[in-house]
Amino acid sequence: MDIDKRRRYPRVASEAQLDIQHPALGVISLKAKNASKGGFFALRGVHVLPPINTEVSVTIKRHTGTLNSDPVLMRVAHVSDEGIGLEFI
Repeated sequence: MDIDKRRRYPRVASEAQLDIQHPALGVISLKAKNASKGGFFALRGVHVLPPINTEVSVTIKRHTGTLNSDPVLMRVAHVSDEGIGLEFI
């Protein structure tokens, strides 16, 4: 079965910048590849990424400015060579 048919939420391309915060890692800034009602997939770049099931605080930025004044809590759903899947909690 096609992976897109198994997804809970449809993905849309995104150019958001995600500032991911965690006490052990500090803040890492990643470029989102896509977004859905369930979360984001962000490109790894050269960063060390938090492991699966880690809870992180995320600030979402667009070219027009910051979208959320308070960071949103998200969970690392998966990590790959390409990037990180984050889901809203």
